[in-house]
This record gives sequence, structure tokens and C-alpha cells, in this order.
Amino acid sequence: MIDFKLANVLLELDDHLSCCPEILYRNHGPVTYSPDLDELSFEGSLDLLTYFNSLSCSKWEKYTGIDSAILHLELCGDACRIEMQGVSTGAAKELPMTPLKNLAPLERSVKAVSTGIERSFSGSESFEPVEIDVELNDWAVVGPVLVSTGQTRVRNAYWYAKVRKENVRPVRLALATTTFKKEAYVIPNIDSIKASLSSCSDPISGNFHMFVVDNGRTLDAAALSDELVTVIPNKNVGGAGGFARGMLAALEDKSSFTHVLLMDDDVRMSPESIKRTYNLLSLACDEYRTAFVNGAMLQLGNPDIQYEDVARVLDGGQYERCKGTLRVTNLADIALNEVVNVEVPNAYGAWWYSCIPLDVVREKGLPLPVFVRCDDVEYGMRCNPTYMCMNGICVWHEAFDGRYRAAVDAYQYIRNFMVMMACDDKSNETVFFLRTERMLVVALRAMAYDMADLIVTAFEDYLKGPDFLMSANGEEILKRNSLKNEKLLPLANALDVAASEHPELSKKLARFEPDLKVLHDTRASSLFMKVFRALPYNRHLLPDALLRSEPATIFYGPGPASSRDQMGTRVLVACDRDGENAHVRFIDRVRYQELQNRWKKAKRHYRKNKDSIKRSYKRAMPTLTSVSFWKNYLGLD
Repeated sequence: MIDFKLANVLLELDDHLSCCPEILYRNHGPVTYSPDLDELSFEGSLDLLTYFNSLSCSKWEKYTGIDSAILHLELCGDACRIEMQGVSTGAAKELPMTPLKNLAPLERSVKAVSTGIERSFSGSESFEPVEIDVELNDWAVVGPVLVSTGQTRVRNAYWYAKVRKENVRPVRLALATTTFKKEAYVIPNIDSIKASLSSCSDPISGNFHMFVVDNGRTLDAAALSDELVTVIPNKNVGGAGGFARGMLAALEDKSSFTHVLLMDDDVRMSPESIKRTYNLLSLACDEYRTAFVNGAMLQLGNPDIQYEDVARVLDGGQYERCKGTLRVTNLADIALNEVVNVEVPNAYGAWWYSCIPLDVVREKGLPLPVFVRCDDVEYGMRCNPTYMCMNGICVWHEAFDGRYRAAVDAYQYIRNFMVMMACDDKSNETVFFLRTERMLVVALRAMAYDMADLIVTAFEDYLKGPDFLMSANGEEILKRNSLKNEKLLPLANALDVAASEHPELSKKLARFEPDLKVLHDTRASSLFMKVFRALPYNRHLLPDALLRSEPATIFYGPGPASSRDQMGTRVLVACDRDGENAHVRFIDRVRYQELQNRWKKAKRHYRKNKDSIKRSYKRAMPTLTSVSFWKNYLGLD
């Protein structure tokens, strides 16, 4: 038997976590961390039953088969009592999976209970080791609570297990991150990885390398590259192309990597997440030998809020998270996070943090050349893997709320999702088409003509077949389409621009105040309003005499009109959620008719040729995802 580390107990609080130290520890008394000595000094109590520092008993037992673990602590100073506390699997499973609403206080709660294991530290002027054995069965999470009689210092704390040497899998991990002019994130992440992994004593030491694929070609590759990190200048081929380049680097490196970890560039990360990923892969039992490991996305602005770890694709093309929003400083959510099942049909893991066995890449191929959006979803549908996830394996990313960009969220999503359906047969094409048509109707009703244009263009480009995808310049397409994203200006500026274009409406625009109720109405719609919104009303079919010139408020993103005031006007002020920035829309009957004509023409072509188009994508799939195609596409030949 050998000792194999599972996870480190983190004592240093990163700056972006300073607002929520409970993600590492809950303290009742003064706490001081010494970076030079890497030790934490505390008085009173120190509770380590937290997101990063508790042991995920149910996950380690499930994924690796180990049935016990050992907590190692090194203590110095005054006497200290150590009690192991936890949340049982049964108690965690009884917790309600109700998503948070606007980060409101949690309704669910759970109390930690004693495991019956207690140790004492008698006090010492020098550091002494204390070890505590824990049985994993019946526990979701377990962690220590330290109670000092005065001042106690702790260092070199970690969880480990005794395992058979032959049960440790040989793992070599390559991290591939794709970046486009995100130095503010990428360089600190590189520095953090070098500081933590270049000379550590963890199992990952000597078995890791980071590939930074620089699509913007703005990084100093020579200065940043060393024995641990390689910066690869690359064409701007989007996230899909950047990750494909990183996969190729891992496949062709002489180090014989076993796994590639894909990670976004615009994230804050903890090297401990990478270490835990490595340890989990090393001990994975046969059932999870080819599983993907997916890290959770926590919000940068609210760093204790977990948005998602694993999601799934529904029949109509919508995405659904396996878990609701969780607050990972709350004990109930820490336990709930480990018992909710993510092994569901049509599951996928977003590529903000997704670790993939390279044997799967060799078998299933590289990503589709879709530039951005749906590349990770399609790969999940194609590979159909089992996913592993665990507390403490995560990144912090900007929240997605209010970030609607039609060039990506309309054009890229619709085109790429239809390609995915053609290749992988994982969603109902008829339902998705009806949803797309509904999306177009809503955009036209809201006079969002550029958004409607992108919806129609996405459909037209899908109908061109795989030859278009093979030869398309994704960067140029995104640049061109981005010009059609609504440009939000400060409200006063937006109204001034609109008044200069339509001086006859200047007085009405000057009096305009955004209706915040429209922007924040989250109430369930009545049956009347649901029917009312579904009716095929269309302001473009009414004569000018029946339309008002009084501006009305509407949210700038997608979605149906949510107030009667929006129906009868020829002027809509599309605002963000705070009503601080806006874009003013005016009725354009000519543009409306042009878009309608294009859609009808594309729809006729689709109905006549949809089966043959779908077959053409299926035939092209092996080529589109092959090493030879990607080398040519990336200019590596």
C-alpha cells in the first residue's frame, strides 16, 4: 500500500475570494495567514467543513472505490481539540433542489453533525503532525472543526488515502487554454500555475504541461514559455479552433499525455483544482476510466455562487443545468453539490474547464470548425461520456446575465446547433426549427431587425451545407455579424442620437423614462397574457394612423414583448436591465418585408432539401473533425 494525496487543505485566501472567506474556512476568532511560512494562525474555532477544504466522501468513494481517507494536519502553539463533522448522504439527498432567485436568502438549510471522531492536540512550541482516519461510507462531505484554547497555528494540511500501488493509473495531463487578447487573465493564470506546480510535491509533479494557444498573437511566447508552459501563436480560429490546436499539441507531444484539460482564457482559477483533477484521474476505478472531469463555473462578481458544472440538451434544443444555482459558502449547498446526479442523457460539460481522455479524442476526433458556440455541446453529444465533478474543481467566470450578443447568441447558436443536430441526431429538428421561427417572429415584433437578420442568415448558412463550414472564415463572419449587435449607449446619449435622426419625435423622446417594471418583471404570466403574446399580431401590418409615436420600454435581448404598451407604438427603447443604457428602434417596413421574403425562400429550400442537407453533414463529419483537416485549416501543413 502507498500513501496517495487526494486534496490539499487551502489556507491562503486569494484576493478575489476576500469577500467570502467561508469558501475556505469559517472562523470564530482572529485568523492570520503568513504567506512566507504558508501557515494559518487562529484563535477560537476554525471550521474547515467548506467547499474547498471538506472531503467529498461520496464522490471519492463513487469515482475511485476507496472507502477511507486520512486527514493530515501539522499544528503548533496552544492546545487544540479537533472534531470531525459532516453531512450524511441521506440528509443531503433530502435537501430541495430549488434555484436561487436573485441571490435571495436560501430556504434550504442543514446542520453539520459529528462523525464521532475527535482528536486532541496538547500544544507544542514546534509543529507536530496529527492524523485522523475517516470512513467515507454514508457521508456526503466531512471536515474538521478545530477549537483552540489560545492561539494555534496550522500548516501542511491535506487529505490522503492508502491505496494499492497497482491501482494508481499513469496519468500525464496537458492543459490547453485558448486566448484572444485576454492578457489580464491569462498571464496571472500562467504565473499562478508556475508558482504552484513547477516544484510541488503533489502527485502531479513532473506529469503536467500547459499549452497556451494565442489566437490573438499578442503574448510574448519566448518570455512566457519554459519547461512547464508553451505559448503557441495561432490563427484566430475561435474557441473551437484554439482548442483543436491545443488538442493537437497534446496528441503530438512526445510526453505521451493521457488527458487534455480545456480551460477558458477569461477565468480566475486555482491550481488546486488542477491537482485534484489529476488525483481523481489517477485513482479512477474502471467504471470511470474514460470519464470526463468537468469543473464548475463560479461567478467572478459573486465568487461563492456556482452557476453550473454539468448540463444537458433538451429535445427542443434548450440547455438545462443538472443543478440549480448554488451558494457554496452554504453547508447545505456544499453537500447538495455532491449528491445531485449529473450522469444524465445528453449531458455536456462546458469548456471553461473540461478534462478529456486523449484516447477519446483519437477515437471521436477533434471539434467541429464552428468558431464559437456549441463546440463543447456538440463534443459532448458526439462522445456521450460519463461526467465526474467535485467540490473544489472549478473556475471563476464573468456571469452571463445581460450579455446578449446577437452575432453569437443568435447566428452562431442557430447555425451551429443545426449542424450538431445533423451530425449527432441528439435533438428534435422539427421542434428546434419551430423555436427558431418563433425567435424570428419575436425579433420582428420587437423591431430588432439586425437580430432578425442574423437569425435568417444563420439558417441560410446552414442550408449551404458542409462545404461552407469547411471554407468559411469564422473570424470575418463574426466581425461582420458583430456590426449587427445593438450598440447600447448611455440612455441620454441614445435618446439624443434618436432625436437627431427623427427630429419630429424629439419632444416625445425627451420625456421618455424607462419602465423598470418591464425590464425586471419575473412574475409568472397569466393564461390571458400567454395567449395574448402568442397571437400573431404584427405592427408592420397596421397603417401608420393606428400606431402611436410614444416610445415604450423593451429589454434589448431576446424574448417576447411583456407589456401592452409595446404593441401600439412605432418607437421602442431597448434597455439593459438597469435602464441605464439603451438603443432606440424605429419601425422599418421595407426591412421587415425583405427579411420576411428571405425567410420564406430559405424555408422552402429547407423543406425540399433538409434530408439531403443532413446527410451531407453526416458524410462530412469524419473529415471536419480529422487531424488532417485541422492541420490544413490551421495552416500547419
